[in-house]
Amino acid sequence: MTDQQPEFKEIDKQLVGEPIAVAKYTLQPVAQVTGQRMSIEGETGGGAGAWLRVNPVKVIVCENDGKEYEVSITDDTREAVQQIAQAGLLVAAVCGLAIIGIKILGFRQNKETKR
Repeated sequence: MTDQQPEFKEIDKQLVGEPIAVAKYTLQPVAQVTGQRMSIEGETGGGAGAWLRVNPVKVIVCENDGKEYEVSITDDTREAVQQIAQAGLLVAAVCGLAIIGIKILGFRQNKETKR
């Protein structure tokens, strides 16, 4: 049997969407695509798969008079979830240290009362 190892490739591309006309502006969305793809082939067949993450990055705004500028897009929900997760980890670490401290103090008190 001469099956091959899976082949992984990184994906990191910027996609620019089709222009959209709105009133006196033309809007063009821009997104960042990141992820990995994998493929494998063997004697009896093969397969492929991928995971992707698409994040909006900015919108290019063009006015009728030719002026062009970019409006950055931030993901407020992602930032909020990351801050909540960090706070949770901090609380867990403090609680863990408190439990260890209580056990050490309890162990010392038990030793002293046995003497």
